[in-house]
Amino acid sequence: MALTTTALPREFILDGRKLADPNPALSVEEVRAHYTGIYPALNNASYEEQLSDRARTITFTTSVGHKG
Repeated sequence: MALTTTALPREFILDGRKLADPNPALSVEEVRAHYTGIYPALNNASYEEQLSDRARTITFTTSVGHKG
């Protein structure tokens, strides 16, 4: 029996909104740069990844309005 691998779909979340994956070949940093023109707060955002059995979820956390 041969093993097969499949890539899980990625889900990008920003402030509770789901963003479409523009290209599965892009890294998370490249996707963040892609959306920076639409969502400038992503410029300094951090992210965390969670893995489930159905998707890889990347949640962007912005620090707008926080100083220091």
